[in-house]
Amino acid sequence: MSAKQQSSTGAAGKPAMTFDVSLSSPFFREGVKAVGQAAMLAEELGFYAVQIGEHMAVPLREGDASTAPVEGAGKGKPTSGPLPLAWYDPGIMAAHLLTKTKRLRLIFNALIVPFRPPMPAAKALATLDVVSGGRLIAGMGSGWMEGEFDALGVPFHERGAITDEYIRTMKVLWTQDRASFSGKYVNFHDIAFYPKCVQKPHIPVWICGTGPRALRRVVEMGDGWSPNDGTPQQLKEQMAWIKEQAQAKGRDPSKISLAFSLGLGAIPEGVVYQGGRKYFPAEPADTPEKAIDLIGRYKDAGVGHLSIRSYWTTPKEFMNNMEWFAAKVMPAFAKREPIKR
Repeated sequence: MSAKQQSSTGAAGKPAMTFDVSLSSPFFREGVKAVGQAAMLAEELGFYAVQIGEHMAVPLREGDASTAPVEGAGKGKPTSGPLPLAWYDPGIMAAHLLTKTKRLRLIFNALIVPFRPPMPAAKALATLDVVSGGRLIAGMGSGWMEGEFDALGVPFHERGAITDEYIRTMKVLWTQDRASFSGKYVNFHDIAFYPKCVQKPHIPVWICGTGPRALRRVVEMGDGWSPNDGTPQQLKEQMAWIKEQAQAKGRDPSKISLAFSLGLGAIPEGVVYQGGRKYFPAEPADTPEKAIDLIGRYKDAGVGHLSIRSYWTTPKEFMNNMEWFAAKVMPAFAKREPIKR
């Protein structure tokens, strides 16, 4: 059964939600072996996808809002301050995880678009889609950490315009046999660009972010919207606006999906990443009943895909949390198709 077929129906034949588990911050710091083991477990448990994000560099300047001090690093492993420090190259890590799995999708959330020229970025993403048999989803954002842009020599205050143009460029490269583009940052004419994506017309592009420009970007070019903040009512209202605007521009609003990230489970002492607190409700969803009720409210608001976050202190606890969710919560919303190895 394909990933698409696997996610088509849920409990009692109702339209299913899909679920992923985030393997980036802070799980990357556990090392490549642990990340691979978690991805294989996610597939075995019936998750639709795993999710990874990116940062190119984490500024350490004292007093900067983006500061991530190395505190208690120990044994050569950076531990989390305001932002975790361990971030692998997303494309190489994606290739590693895709080769370790058979059905599981890989979601980037988010690729920071201004960090790399659009042509090599489009080439890498299309190649990953081909070698994985169409298992890629690209969440794309404009970035937020000014010190990181400074380190890369990318103009921070132009990041919105760069993101818009680079995404448009990638879509041209993915869909035109004789590609041409003329813009402020990118210009090329009459070129052949291959491979094309396995998924048509191209890999799904989810727009990440919640600001006015991000919402306009969803309207104009997003296959989905992936905010990381909002109540069910707020998301419902914002999605209604997105679909209304998209329809006015001649797009089919039913083709724009809504994804969200949600923290479930208890919030213990000594957690690995306090920065992830934003994903968790004020009242912890620490029982299956509470988790099912909370997810149901987001589903009623139009969320079709959830990235599940949890607190943990060891990789074993992280994987135990995955197993708890897959056994106690997921069956209420999604038809599971575990893979036996």
